[in-house]
Amino acid sequence: MAPLSISDNENERSFSFGVVIVVIDAGAAVSPPAVAKGVDARRNHILDAFEVCIQRAGFHRTTMQDVAKEAGMSAGNLYRYFPSKEVLVSGLIERDRERFSADFINVAHSSDVMGSFIALGRKHFLETPREHCVQFVEIWAEASRNPQVAEMCTAVDKEVNDYLVAILEAAKASGQITASVNSVAAITVLSAMGDGMFTRRALDPDFDAEEGFRLMVNVMDALLSGSIPLDRPLDVVSDRSGRLPVSEGKSDVSA
Repeated sequence: MAPLSISDNENERSFSFGVVIVVIDAGAAVSPPAVAKGVDARRNHILDAFEVCIQRAGFHRTTMQDVAKEAGMSAGNLYRYFPSKEVLVSGLIERDRERFSADFINVAHSSDVMGSFIALGRKHFLETPREHCVQFVEIWAEASRNPQVAEMCTAVDKEVNDYLVAILEAAKASGQITASVNSVAAITVLSAMGDGMFTRRALDPDFDAEEGFRLMVNVMDALLSGSIPLDRPLDVVSDRSGRLPVSEGKSDVSA
């Protein structure tokens, strides 16, 4: 089957999936001067130190002084690059966004969407160190009480989901997955499962990630083949007696 729509030349690399269009203008992305490269390397060094601190002590307990010490610099110098923990989180998100973009380009170039999604899932759910899963959960916890962090997390989640939905829509158009699949609903389910994988790995050192991933891939296969209907309202999802599910009606544990 043909790969998803991609145009690639010396001046422009773009991939368009209908709802998401990303354009990288190589003409505007000339090599930065040595000073800029040095600044970028220092920022990445600080972000690496921030990740270590979160994984070791948690987001809430990590201070800017902790990050400065881990990075081997003074607190004053740290503030030149990142004036607050919220800005540090923003830096982590931007760095992850760049990595996600590269991953999505690889999926978009693939003639095997299912295989590419499995490879992408293996990279993020199995090859990602458990410590990074702890880091994500810590940031999610902070998002529950910090509006600034919540806004950043929500924005990146929406962006990633939009990319994934757009990839499924293009895959449907090229005949790589069943045309009747509700892309938004499928990605909603898969995203929730992915969050659950990260959380289980973070909270349970003995969690069998390989088995969890195998189960997740089976659900993904069923979703993208149209075997699992996601458009049915709850009032038609009932048992053989015609009763509503326990979650919708009154539970009858004695039945």
